[in-house]
Amino acid sequence: MARDAALVTTFGSPVRGREAKSLEVFTEFLTFLGKQAAEGKCSQPEPFFATDSSNGMVIVRGRTDALAEITDSDEYDKLLAKGQMVVEDLKIHWYLTGEEIERGMRIFAEAGGELGYM
Repeated sequence: MARDAALVTTFGSPVRGREAKSLEVFTEFLTFLGKQAAEGKCSQPEPFFATDSSNGMVIVRGRTDALAEITDSDEYDKLLAKGQMVVEDLKIHWYLTGEEIERGMRIFAEAGGELGYM
């Protein structure tokens, strides 16, 4: 069952000496995600940089099945491999959103009730 989700890619500072390459890979990553958005697979990518330049993130939203199609591709895997070579602490996180928040809260409350905590 496909769910509303967000794919959040976080990253730290560029590897020393690879700053220019990190910009190239970041631009390539945004272009790739923009193409996926143009094809209707996800939202337009939203990049964020920390004001102290210590880290950043890119968020795209979509249905879990469409996001999985993106992340299961060789092109995405190659971009991640490139990213791991040019930035510190590259991580990918899946977050549920939209109606899934209510569902998650309901399941949490039911589980807590069954355990006698709620």
